[in-house]
Amino acid sequence: MNENTISTIAMALCLAPGALHSLEVVSPMLSRLIVNYVLPFFGPGLPSCKNQITYEEQVEMLDSAIASVKDDKKIGAKDYIFVMLFEQRQGSLAFLSLIVGIIYAFALPLNERSILHLVLLVMSIFFMLVNANHAGIPFLGNHPKVSRNGRNVGIVFSGFWLAASILNYLAFTYATQ
Repeated sequence: MNENTISTIAMALCLAPGALHSLEVVSPMLSRLIVNYVLPFFGPGLPSCKNQITYEEQVEMLDSAIASVKDDKKIGAKDYIFVMLFEQRQGSLAFLSLIVGIIYAFALPLNERSILHLVLLVMSIFFMLVNANHAGIPFLGNHPKVSRNGRNVGIVFSGFWLAASILNYLAFTYATQ
């Protein structure tokens, strides 16, 4: 495998989160599509119509979260739900921005891709650490509600992001030579 191929594969791997989460720009509630159609594979299993959550059920869950706090904290609860969904959309926008940068970089010669590989390397390392935490390594942060499928995602994607980190490191070093 030559240096340009390593660079191209490294960038292509980092397209994954943007491709998966891009619809959430339109509505953060579309994350249910990931829950309904992607996470079951990490069960392991196949998507099943009887287990899928609907938009109405999502709204009901969010309403239940707000209803679970005392009346004097309802404004804070509503703001918390807003921030979660807002941040989800902003994360999706960041991924889409990254996709644009990667697509542009595919047309560049290797020596002009170094800064993108540095950004992708840092992102890949952080994603690997977060996924390792979800997989069960406790000192890497705290996610108080990791599901069984979420743990399995963490296990699988820790390795995925490790590979992306290694390839982006190699591509960065090649691009800066």
